[in-house]
Amino acid sequence: MAVRVFCNACFCEPRKATPRFLFTSCGHVICELCFQKGKKDECLICRTACRTIFLSKETSPDIQSLFMGIDTLCKKYSKEITQISEFQEKNREHLLAYHRKKRIKLEESLRKATQQMHQIQCMKTPQQTTPLPFSSTSRNPLSIPSRRPNGYSSCSLQPSHPSTSET
Repeated sequence: MAVRVFCNACFCEPRKATPRFLFTSCGHVICELCFQKGKKDECLICRTACRTIFLSKETSPDIQSLFMGIDTLCKKYSKEITQISEFQEKNREHLLAYHRKKRIKLEESLRKATQQMHQIQCMKTPQQTTPLPFSSTSRNPLSIPSRRPNGYSSCSLQPSHPSTSET
């Protein structure tokens, strides 16, 4: 059911013999007779400065929708809302698919890097580690001289490699 149109000043409703109705920018409806009683560019109801337009079949759809029943509006806009919703859902799905592919590639790269690290650790046992170039022949500024007969420091800068069972 459409919203009833009536003059907010005299409360008359549109009839064939009734004058036209105006809609104000402040949201009031005034019949042409009451509008003529008021001041130009001022709302007769709230006394604020306003603009007016005549209500007719040529009135913009946005303004006409103010006078439609909610059920009519729902039917009118449901198709548009459905199209917008479907568009947004397709875009979300597209973005989600992109991020899924990217995640899969990153997980695969991580898996390969982890395998390579594991293979390197398995191939290199603690006995196979090579001493750093300065540890035996040159003086090591970070080592503390020991009182061992061989002259080597008890501190070593060689990295400790965990055994494969520890990893």
